[in-house]
Amino acid sequence: MRKLIYVKGCVFTQGEATIYDESNDAIGSVHRDAEGSVQVHNLSGRQIAHGKYIPNCQKWVVMNHDGQAIGQLKDKFSLFGKKCEYNVYERGLFTIQYDVERHKFSVRDKAGKLVAELRKQEDDTFCLTKEADQLSMFELLSVLKTLTIKSRMPLAVSVS
Repeated sequence: MRKLIYVKGCVFTQGEATIYDESNDAIGSVHRDAEGSVQVHNLSGRQIAHGKYIPNCQKWVVMNHDGQAIGQLKDKFSLFGKKCEYNVYERGLFTIQYDVERHKFSVRDKAGKLVAELRKQEDDTFCLTKEADQLSMFELLSVLKTLTIKSRMPLAVSVS
């Protein structure tokens, strides 16, 4: 099931970006504050997903609307490009390959199948294409925006 959403605004910097559906109707927002915390809200302002760095554990954790941890990000050693793993405790392991400078992100499941991509469209607009139902759009936005902070704070390192 293919689904598209568009994000307009501060996708790769501190600040807020508006989320639109395929009909160009606003459906929510994603915000990154000065400390690097990422929040994704629906149109009514309810927090749907949240990502933050936990210094004591040296890891990024993604949480649902109740504040329950649903996954964590770790760097993954790669000779070709930047990669990390997103471990979604009950839904498996996903690999994210990204290039912040070129504004490209791809998410693949354990079998290598494409789950989602984020690509720059025009001006300050980005398209998130979700190819599978394993991760929600709001969760994906939280994860991808969290990766844009990587240059400021390290992810936990896992070499495999």
